[in-house]
Amino acid sequence: MTRTIFGKILLSHIAVILISTITLGVLTSYLVQNHLLKSKRHDLLTQGSAAVGIINPIMAEGRKPADDLLNRMSDMTGGMMWLMDRDGSVIAGQPPQHWSEQQIESLAELWDMADWSTGGGTQVILRPRKRGNTAIIVALPVQSANSSAALFLYSPIIGVKRNALVIEQLLLYSLIAGVLATVVIGYFLSRSITRPIGDISRTAVRFAKGDYTSRTNATSQDEIGRLGQTFNSMAEELARAEHNRRDFLSNVSHELKTPVASIQALAETILDGLATHPEQRQRYLESIVGETRRISRLINDLLELSQLDAGELSVIRQQLNLGAALTREADKIGPFLTKRELQLILNLPSQEIYAWADPDRFSQVMSNLLTNAVRYASPATPLTISLSQIGNKAEISVSNQGPGISPSDLPRIWERFYRVEKSRTRADGGTGLGLAITKKLVEAMNGEVSAESIPNQATTFRFTLPTEK
Repeated sequence: MTRTIFGKILLSHIAVILISTITLGVLTSYLVQNHLLKSKRHDLLTQGSAAVGIINPIMAEGRKPADDLLNRMSDMTGGMMWLMDRDGSVIAGQPPQHWSEQQIESLAELWDMADWSTGGGTQVILRPRKRGNTAIIVALPVQSANSSAALFLYSPIIGVKRNALVIEQLLLYSLIAGVLATVVIGYFLSRSITRPIGDISRTAVRFAKGDYTSRTNATSQDEIGRLGQTFNSMAEELARAEHNRRDFLSNVSHELKTPVASIQALAETILDGLATHPEQRQRYLESIVGETRRISRLINDLLELSQLDAGELSVIRQQLNLGAALTREADKIGPFLTKRELQLILNLPSQEIYAWADPDRFSQVMSNLLTNAVRYASPATPLTISLSQIGNKAEISVSNQGPGISPSDLPRIWERFYRVEKSRTRADGGTGLGLAITKKLVEAMNGEVSAESIPNQATTFRFTLPTEK
């Protein structure tokens, strides 16, 4: 039973009910008995005090009048009264008939227990071993000129056992009702817990078997619901990662397949002697070298991405003069700007701005962004590089005018091998890894990247770098 949530809930609740019921029963029984005993003791002391006041004159008349007085008072109180001297001899009245002489004589011990000097009394509570009622005995001093004696008042407390029995019955009924309620409540409570857990478990099994569309319905607002929501979020991320993995493998194989096929075809043409002219062979060999270099760039980009993913790529951050670094990058792309008839606009602030960055990685980021900006800019349009400081960050932006990027494509441009134009040739589009590498490099330098574009108008890429270490 303890292997199920229902069993654990049931046993724990029953244990709580048992402990609570037993504790309540013992405490209630004790309080009731204590109240009855105190009440009876008070009554006996009151009756005994009244009897002591009239017993001395009666004793002077002889034992029989004293016996008659004590017997009448015993009948009135429902108990028994008798006088006994210090030696244990009964002077008047009658002790309980079922008492032995040893029991009567043992009451002489009360003489030593009582505080006679103050006129007080003492009491003894008699509890039966097996059957019978609990009883209480009260002893009060009776002083006379010739002798001293003690008045004993005996009374059974009939209600103790009866009340204890009633309490036991009530507790038993309460216990049965509590257990039944626990079973019912525990059943529905356990179902409310196990049902969403079971749904999460079944969903996890389906997900593990390759059903990446499987989602759990456990979306309540409690801890289990939050677990279900977390599981669904994890499933979304894993499904996206699996989709990216498959796309990555497909893209890598396709990117490698095209140049390898081209190299194979060109090499076989040369080997078969079909390229008869030296100029033709030279052209084929140059194409082979070009495709080989392209494969090499792809492999290097993949290696760099894997190092960035694993955090193994060395990034040495130091204070870098961004204005000077951007000027150097602008000089590097000068020939490409001239070829496309592009006008470079370099917006640098009057004050120098330093950021914590790796100079080589910064140059690589700018090279990727500027290469894309030049490649996809419309001819005879401006290309703008801007630098500014916002709080404790430096912001660098690269803008061009051209076809732009559609809103549906913009969130995905940082993905590996993603191409905005599916018909774009790989010769024009590079390896498709440049922006993915750019994003990883900027993040490795504790920066952030973003992009915004208005289709057929302008596109701006921005990234930030910290100015404080």
